Amino acid sequence: MKLEGLINEKYSSLSEGELAIAKYVLENKQGIHKLSINQLAHNSLTSKSSVLRFAQKLGFSGFTELKNFIKWGEIFTDNQVVHSNLDEQIVNSVTNTINNLKNQNLDEIFQAIDNSEHIYIIGTGWAQQNQASEMQRMFLGLGKEMQVLPFGHTSLYHIMIERMCEKDLLIVFSGSGNNPILKEALTTPILKNVKILGITANSSNWLVNHSTFSIQAYIDPPSPTGTNIYSLYSPIHVIIEMLVYNYVEYLNRKI
Repeated sequence: MKLEGLINEKYSSLSEGELAIAKYVLENKQGIHKLSINQLAHNSLTSKSSVLRFAQKLGFSGFTELKNFIKWGEIFTDNQVVHSNLDEQIVNSVTNTINNLKNQNLDEIFQAIDNSEHIYIIGTGWAQQNQASEMQRMFLGLGKEMQVLPFGHTSLYHIMIERMCEKDLLIVFSGSGNNPILKEALTTPILKNVKILGITANSSNWLVNHSTFSIQAYIDPPSPTGTNIYSLYSPIHVIIEMLVYNYVEYLNRKI
């Protein structure tokens, strides 16, 4: 598994300090093997103990093993990926996602976006947080503010969910929709009748069953070669763009 995959898998269990380390490591992978544990702690504005806990949460015995994986492990991982039929996988996933959205009445979602006092977005993994930020950016271009919240056991998230009410909308990006920490994190919003829009990679999961609205991204089933990791993100970005463009049409119809 690539480093991004390891971080994405453990994302919800990372502390704020460990998330800062993850961000620094992903942005500086080429030079991490040259750093000592103290240097990485200094550069990421964290501590030596935080770096050690971060490495262990990813499944490594310590920082040295993490460095070796970053330097050598991904080379072998990349060489194992077979790129045959990758374009067909992406096209099929995107096409199926678009067709599903075209057949879905999105007006209730747009009404919720239009009328909610506050809109919050969370992503259950590293990739999903990036998708949340992209959605925030695109809607901000329309003058619609959305706040991306850090997911998991963070103080900011707990403060914000205590402020949520039935007049708010919470948008959740989740790959499987069955993340155990997700269930815990949504307990309070569900009890408070906060409207929830779940965006997931399949139509039958815990998040869909507990969301006010849901949208499915059609993702090809896992391949023995692992090529589906590349097509995982394209359908989600299609959903974001189609929501934005169709929201504009919704506003024009209102006028």
